[in-house]
Amino acid sequence: MNTKRNLSLSLATAMVVSIFLLTGCGGAGNQKANEEAADSINMELSLSPEAVNLLYKMPTPFEVTMLLEQAKAGYIFDITNPVDNIGKYMTEKSKAINLGIYSADLAYSATYNHIDNTNQFLGCTAKLADELGIAGIYHPNIVEKVKEFDNNKDSLVNMVSGIFLATNDFLSKNNRNQVAVYIATGAFVEGLYLASSLNIVAEKNKEITTIIYKQVNNYNQLMSILDLYQSDAAMKSLYDEMLRMKPVFTDFGLEPEKQLDAAQANGINDVIEGVRNALIQ
Repeated sequence: MNTKRNLSLSLATAMVVSIFLLTGCGGAGNQKANEEAADSINMELSLSPEAVNLLYKMPTPFEVTMLLEQAKAGYIFDITNPVDNIGKYMTEKSKAINLGIYSADLAYSATYNHIDNTNQFLGCTAKLADELGIAGIYHPNIVEKVKEFDNNKDSLVNMVSGIFLATNDFLSKNNRNQVAVYIATGAFVEGLYLASSLNIVAEKNKEITTIIYKQVNNYNQLMSILDLYQSDAAMKSLYDEMLRMKPVFTDFGLEPEKQLDAAQANGINDVIEGVRNALIQ
């Protein structure tokens, strides 16, 4: 698919700096929050060339949200991470993971052309990216640009995907690969959570079930990266959390184009939601 190829930056990396901190997420973090964040990531831990190669080949959050739209899944704002949660994220690890989570929510709102929600999630990603030191990505008039797009979904998606690409480039060039792993993990989990939540309300869920099924390769790729760094306590705890998601792909009879019954669909959602809720707390 050409769209997937063009957007195939990295789940890893969504976003931005706070030149504009948009509706719903307030201003930049204070000095104390930044000091707490600085202590949470082992800056001496570097990724191997193998892991870096895997990391930056992962797709953007648009992979799942565009497939959901093509499957005619609905848009439900209430399943996204509440913007009010942003005040909870004080460590660098939690900021990076939830930058990924809000990035998936941003892709979801942009894909469905919900401008107000897109602005909210742009604000959240801008705030977290600023506090993580990801600088120079945003256009200073981004709010006005989003308003100009109005009903032009393609322009909105292109703008957001451009931010993903610029952020990915920043992280790679500045050797911020461990931050990128956290962002990738958050984005992957949220994309899967959006799909599983929509799956349980869909009348016919074959197409959405197939979307979930096809994420197994991305899951295995992400676990391969995390598995290499279990000597680091923060990475080990994230690996253990993500391991809880393995039954999604092994225990519920997922197959392409297979209709799941309500118990299977709810079981899958329960597993994914448990991991996702642990990450957004």
